[in-house]
Amino acid sequence: MMIHKKHLSIRPTRHGLLFLIILGAMMAGSINYNNNAGFILVFLLGGMALISLFYSLKNLIGLSLFFVSASPVFAGRTARFTFQVQANGMERAGVTLALPEQADILETSLLKHETKTVHLPLKTTARGVFTPGSLTVSSVFPFGFFCLTTRMSLPMSCLVYPSPADGPVTPVKGGGDLDGTAGSRFSGPDDFQGLSLYQPGHDVGRIAWKAVSKGQGVFVKDFTAGAGGFMMLDFDAIASTDTEFKLSRLCRMVVSADRNKTPYGLKLPDRVIPPAQGPGHKHQCLRALALYGKKDSLS
Repeated sequence: MMIHKKHLSIRPTRHGLLFLIILGAMMAGSINYNNNAGFILVFLLGGMALISLFYSLKNLIGLSLFFVSASPVFAGRTARFTFQVQANGMERAGVTLALPEQADILETSLLKHETKTVHLPLKTTARGVFTPGSLTVSSVFPFGFFCLTTRMSLPMSCLVYPSPADGPVTPVKGGGDLDGTAGSRFSGPDDFQGLSLYQPGHDVGRIAWKAVSKGQGVFVKDFTAGAGGFMMLDFDAIASTDTEFKLSRLCRMVVSADRNKTPYGLKLPDRVIPPAQGPGHKHQCLRALALYGKKDSLS
């Protein structure tokens, strides 16, 4: 998207406002005392301000910005939105870019034919499709008297996975019951996977008492069941009425299974993803968790 003159709004900065007030006072003094030198100085400084406005417009008009991508992140993490900025045959200086609610703005400059890739970080809060809003482009170049601003509505979004939550999960035993009609579930542990922080509702029998006796905190033992060569991660197998908690637990299980290179599938109330492995399968499962029950979708 290219910036045109009609997109820009102009307002004086605090320094610019002070400059104009001083210029007005000098003009009044020159008229009162009929001072020719004062007139010359006022017109000289006024002309300089007008020329700076011309260069401010020239600095932004014709500049192009494109949204490139934003890699998926877990809820609560910071997403990085990547943009391409094209100078289009003119040097640009002091161009600032900012997303809504972004703490730090990014300032960049470009050479005459340069195309630059920039990244803007923004913290996410909830799973789903995160759209940050309009991108604000502004500049006070060259003297800081005027601030030119435009808000660009670029088609940008980022997929946000649920935040992984520790806790026990009872996977469905592998073996072909992917439709869930005759599931052969089991809750007994097969392979010890590690320790996770105790949460209310955990099975007391799985508390790692040795860690408690050593004063290391209260942890529970995590197990996976991989009989049949794979395991199914079932939404309904998690003992909770909180949908978001279930999705967060499944998210943790997907990450753990992928890290342990265990084939796994995912069963949600509205869809079933067959067991598989690899980064593509992991993203497919996490994407299904991120968009579960959401009307939004990524283009």
